[in-house]
Amino acid sequence: MDALTLPLSNQLLVLTAPHAAVKLMLELAARLALTGELRVLDGGNRFNVYPVARTIRRYSPELTSALARIRLARAFTCYQAAAMLAEMPAEPRPLLVIDLLATFYDESVNLNESRRLLAGCIPHLQRLSQIAPVVVSAKPPAPISAERAVLAEALRGAASGAWQLEPLPVPKVPTLWEQGT
Repeated sequence: MDALTLPLSNQLLVLTAPHAAVKLMLELAARLALTGELRVLDGGNRFNVYPVARTIRRYSPELTSALARIRLARAFTCYQAAAMLAEMPAEPRPLLVIDLLATFYDESVNLNESRRLLAGCIPHLQRLSQIAPVVVSAKPPAPISAERAVLAEALRGAASGAWQLEPLPVPKVPTLWEQGT
């Protein structure tokens, strides 16, 4: 994940992880806001300003000005996400897209429609990444929606760099019944 060191280069980077790598994305948002303006598109309603503010405070006393440099937009449907990306002008400001596929996993939208919409979003992400860094996070689909894994695969396949982050194994705490074996 060397490509996530600051400053980021103009490319499309995709992180696939449980919980859409939200902690990492919020840390990245804070660090980028310290250096300049930043756009954030939140697809999973996961952007929480409090961890961002705590991170900014660790590095700078200029909390208010750093937070003011973040432009946040939330998409509540895959149609909104597609429209926002299509209308987004290419500007020399980094773009973080947090949990992009959350709305594309919506079962009220059939899989073919979700694939079509995502296929329309990918060229816009690539277009935006020519002017400024674009970092997209996504989570794998729930096991009940395993057929939607093709969406994450398509997103990763379109990226300049893609990482699948695995959760850390949960330490097994022996129960009373396992201690003697």
